[in-house]
Amino acid sequence: MIPTTRRAFLKSSALAAATTVAPRFAAAQSKEVLLAAVVALTGTNAAWGQRTWSAFQLGCDLINEQGGIKSMGGAKLKYIVADTESKPEVAGSQTEKVVGRGAVAITGTNQSAATIVATQIAEREGVPFVCATDVDPLITSRGFKYTFRTSPLVSAYAADLLEYVKELGQKAGKPARTLAILSENSIVGQSSVEGATKVGKELGYEVVAGDTYDASKTQNFASYISKYKGGNVDVVIGHNKPSDAILITRTMKELNYNPMAYGGILGGHVSTEYVNALGRDADNVLATTSWSPDADIAGLKELAKKYLDRFKEPLDSTSAGGFTAIAVLWDALERAGSADRKKLRDAIATIQLKTGEKMYMQLRGAKFTAGGENERAGGLVFVVRDKTWVTVAPKEFAKTQAQFPKPKWGA
Repeated sequence: MIPTTRRAFLKSSALAAATTVAPRFAAAQSKEVLLAAVVALTGTNAAWGQRTWSAFQLGCDLINEQGGIKSMGGAKLKYIVADTESKPEVAGSQTEKVVGRGAVAITGTNQSAATIVATQIAEREGVPFVCATDVDPLITSRGFKYTFRTSPLVSAYAADLLEYVKELGQKAGKPARTLAILSENSIVGQSSVEGATKVGKELGYEVVAGDTYDASKTQNFASYISKYKGGNVDVVIGHNKPSDAILITRTMKELNYNPMAYGGILGGHVSTEYVNALGRDADNVLATTSWSPDADIAGLKELAKKYLDRFKEPLDSTSAGGFTAIAVLWDALERAGSADRKKLRDAIATIQLKTGEKMYMQLRGAKFTAGGENERAGGLVFVVRDKTWVTVAPKEFAKTQAQFPKPKWGA
């Protein structure tokens, strides 16, 4: 059974990290550099993992087309994938396998609980792990030297969203006062409730609910939505899987609940599944991420076209994370001039990348702290319109302003 509390999870993941693995490989200079993605290809997080893997593959292929790692004599990138099955304990064993196969660096996992386990294995084996999409603070709070995260923390995304809603209310002269948070009960879901509650109170919201649900069992959200509607809650936000986000939105419409603002902290609200399934019902929903298709990023249009041509689906924030991860590894390999894991780790630790450089797609570039956090990480807020995401904050990236209060369903 996968633990559902943070304390229980840390205890079990520490045990997982103590298991024996295959002997370490000596990373020698080679005409081929093996990189690995440990992601969910099946299970509840598969939609995210598959997109990260798709972008990671394409990024490697594009680097090879441009001559490979030039500082290593044109060494080509070879990539492998291991399926976590959306299970933290499987993420641990799969990380052991790719390390045993000789991977010099790993990216993953699109599931914070799984990444916490996978990075413990990578740290013990001295293998750099680049996390581009997982936002739980536990990932980088353990003093690890081989773990690097490019995206902001979940609390930062919650702050972006709630600050923007507050700004809209002030401009409209109709401030939103009450807040409900509804998230899945995963490790990051629990962190989203904790972070949003803290930020919400600091911004002056009255937090009337901080609910979590079992994503593996909950198929009916009417009780939650009825409670929020009955309490006239002004703002509802949460971190949800795509299928849950779709059900929650449909339930809000069915119950004719019209809060002043509704949005997602990453998760399902930034997925193509969400906008495709809901069509016009997704319009005017807010969401946070560290990437948007309308952001002014060098090379974005060309990269998005290549992605669409190959995978027959548009680039989204999760696939943008896959490009971001390979960008970090590309830059580090070139500067290290070696596939030695320690040298590669040191090169990542001293990285300074700008958005758009070497396919780095997230805002605002990368420069890591001693703990592996990206001190340049930045998020944005967008509103959904006609199955597309349009940036509304911060001001330097904004293309429009969201309607406030949110229009009624079908309006």
